[in-house]
Amino acid sequence: MAKIVDNPKRFKVIELSRNELAKIGGIGICDRCNGTSNTGYYVAVLNCWFCPKCYNEWYGCATHYPEDIKIENKNFEYYKNLFDL
Repeated sequence: MAKIVDNPKRFKVIELSRNELAKIGGIGICDRCNGTSNTGYYVAVLNCWFCPKCYNEWYGCATHYPEDIKIENKNFEYYKNLFDL
């Protein structure tokens, strides 16, 4: 079941299964490595879905910039509503 992921860097992230993503038209292929995974992470600031490995790699070096908040919030609210979160 889709859920919001809390993280110290305050990125807006939704963890969801490949099947949940498919129900809204996604194909469940990681936007970074092009691999597949049963579970992944939608990163609102990037508007991307990552497999767990790529999400952890990205998160490790990611910086949350204040100027990105407006688009991050817009993307997050859209997907949050799709998944009834």
